[in-house]
Amino acid sequence: MDKKIQIIAAVVTIIMALSVGYFFFGGSNTAVIVRLITTNPPVEGGIMLQNEQRSMEPDTLIFTVGVPVTLVFVNNDDIESHQFSIPELNIETESIAPFESTSIEFTPTKAGTFVFRDVRPEETYTYVDFRGETINQLVDHSVERGVVIVKP
Repeated sequence: MDKKIQIIAAVVTIIMALSVGYFFFGGSNTAVIVRLITTNPPVEGGIMLQNEQRSMEPDTLIFTVGVPVTLVFVNNDDIESHQFSIPELNIETESIAPFESTSIEFTPTKAGTFVFRDVRPEETYTYVDFRGETINQLVDHSVERGVVIVKP
């Protein structure tokens, strides 16, 4: 019985050592969390003009050719859906609903600087704000963007 326990302990130790080495010394994906954030201050009636505070954080992503990446997208917006796309790298998520998340895995295959953005068209959201007033918010998703730098 002691021999079985020693063998099991040795196997578990080896598996753990390999896992730790894989995680810390290469072979693991680099997980990058991209939070899709908008700040929507209320306005006095009418259509709210495009908010300059729209953003994706971080707005600069740096990867290396041939190194696998996992991108986790978290939509912190309480009203709008968002989408993430890097057209030049053929990467695009489905629309991400408010307070939802999704992830994609890919391996960059070419070096360069690429723009990422929300590719959805301009739209108007109607909602009732904290004061009980109906707000019509015009949203131009094209300003929700950033840069991807892929190093050789």
